[in-house]
Amino acid sequence: MKLEKSVVIGDLHIPYHSPSAIKKVIQFISYFKPDRIFINGDLIDCLDISRFETPLERHDSLAEEIEEAKYFLLTLRSAAPKARIQYIFGNHEFRLANYLRRNARELYGLKGLSLEEQLNCKDLDIEIYNNGTKENFYKYGNLLVGHFDRVNKDSGMTAKNLLHDKGMSLIQGHTHRLGSSYKRDFDGQRGAWEGGCLCDLSPQYVNMPNWNPGFLTIHTDHKTGFFKVTTVEIIEGQIIYGDKII
Repeated sequence: MKLEKSVVIGDLHIPYHSPSAIKKVIQFISYFKPDRIFINGDLIDCLDISRFETPLERHDSLAEEIEEAKYFLLTLRSAAPKARIQYIFGNHEFRLANYLRRNARELYGLKGLSLEEQLNCKDLDIEIYNNGTKENFYKYGNLLVGHFDRVNKDSGMTAKNLLHDKGMSLIQGHTHRLGSSYKRDFDGQRGAWEGGCLCDLSPQYVNMPNWNPGFLTIHTDHKTGFFKVTTVEIIEGQIIYGDKII
């Protein structure tokens, strides 16, 4: 039985990303050779066009953010030239469309102004999932992979509540934490997982956040619907997967 292998990453928040965490993820992808890669929201921060105040120490413009994100996507594609890359937009990607709607409605929808066009996703053969809101998902067999607009306080609690609300197994970005929750009922066993983050753990805009660096892998048998989600922690800059230190 050959299983499809996937990697789920998210919440880089470029330019508030962690270069060391991203380097490790790229190394892991080169080793793991996934068939699919999900970018599960908030690749880019878009803080300059948000409703939140920009920190005084920040000097990056939106144009610079986009250039950094383009470089990351190019690096990702180079590490996995044959993988299907699926980019699920999150609430931070929504900021550009929302800004245009609020401040320049006449320009909204103009060719070249969407984030996917700015990031050259078509040229890199990266699929975009964006329904025009700040909450998006992709149904991957019996599993939802999404960036849902919900965060609860403790690790695993968001997963638990979304599992209850959605009624099926799922992966959640957005929380910046690693965690999981499981439920067994008459329909069988289901699970929900929070996918961690690849951003700076000490950003300028929040003090000592309860965040966990990491990502997820999925092994899937499409004939039977079987899947297994594995949490991959980045601990002191290292990844241990199976019996390998990467």
